[in-house]
Amino acid sequence: MAQQDDLFDRTAKFLQKREGIDKTLKILRYTARLVVATHPKDAELTKRLSAFEKSVGVSRKAYRLGKFLQAVNSLRHSNTQDASYFLELLAYGGEGVYYFIEQLTWLCKAGALSKDLEERLAWGSAIAELVGYAGSVWLSLIKLNKLVTQEQELERQLQKLRKEEGVTDAALEAKLSAATYQRRLRLALVVQDLADSVMAINDVTGGKHAGLNSPLVLALAGLTSGAISFYKNWNA
Repeated sequence: MAQQDDLFDRTAKFLQKREGIDKTLKILRYTARLVVATHPKDAELTKRLSAFEKSVGVSRKAYRLGKFLQAVNSLRHSNTQDASYFLELLAYGGEGVYYFIEQLTWLCKAGALSKDLEERLAWGSAIAELVGYAGSVWLSLIKLNKLVTQEQELERQLQKLRKEEGVTDAALEAKLSAATYQRRLRLALVVQDLADSVMAINDVTGGKHAGLNSPLVLALAGLTSGAISFYKNWNA
């Protein structure tokens, strides 16, 4: 029998992956933002954590080098034949453009490109990000509907077995458990996209809306998104 990985094994494997490092940095970044937002009077703490948060933000952009190719590949290998392909085009296309522009933004911050481009690139990446989230949320809602229907059908089959034959089916129960997990995960991913959308809208509008530009709101949105993406990749 194969030995099951313990917490240390899983952590080591998680941090070997680009996504593992990126999501860990995301949680650290927005945790720092949250502390700054809730302790605005501590000037020294604010200075240190703000510098840390900005440094982590640049590091995350570097870790995304070439990540736009994942979105391109998802479109290349899509088997969708119906109108949902348009939503995939929005979701993966927006995501791909966002990650590509993020590479250019990183080059600006690193000094390889002119700093004059940084503001325009940031605005463009936020627009692409919003397009991607719109497609992603719509796709997730369609998948959620299918998962709910699948759950209901499996539950109906199990109830029929128990009522008519007085038995259960382990394979059906396993399928029901998997469908329930996927439904809950998909719902969490919708929340993640909405949380990220709050930050993207703030970037697009240049922080003109006081409610969206609140340091506390942005920190909580980032931390919510980071926690969900961390959970998703930890259990992948």
